[in-house]
Amino acid sequence: MENLFFYILILLLFTEIFASWTWMSVYFRYGIPVFRRKVRVRRFRPEFADELERIHYSKLSLPLLFRAISMREIAFREKAYGIYWLRYAPVMRGLIYVSQDRKEVLLRGFLNGYVILLLVFLPLMLALDEVWPYYLVLLTAVSIIYAIQRHRFDKVGDNLEMLHGK
Repeated sequence: MENLFFYILILLLFTEIFASWTWMSVYFRYGIPVFRRKVRVRRFRPEFADELERIHYSKLSLPLLFRAISMREIAFREKAYGIYWLRYAPVMRGLIYVSQDRKEVLLRGFLNGYVILLLVFLPLMLALDEVWPYYLVLLTAVSIIYAIQRHRFDKVGDNLEMLHGK
């Protein structure tokens, strides 16, 4: 049973990596939402993706990459490779979605599937007394990474407001 869990985790990881690297729109549009923020903007264009990517470039941590996936949506995620001072496995991916009237932008962060698998199914697959100390470490690590990413996603919203807000 433990081997099955491991194979499912590996399969899910490769599926997520493929969906993220190929910017599959369905991957960025749907998931378990764990971050949400509304931003008022004067106008919205898919070209904002290039502008946001230039602003969020960092040599210390993973740069954020942005890609327009429709006329009303920009997907974003952290760069998957490279050598940076602060390196971690991202727990969420983002979507910038503009309302019909193009006056309000919604930023959403969706939980990556491997995190769900690790946090929910790992304790079910293994004996709880064996995994309990490791589970607390894993939960702490995921919480810290979420806090880092939440701060970075908030900065995306701040920059949208600064550049194109009312």
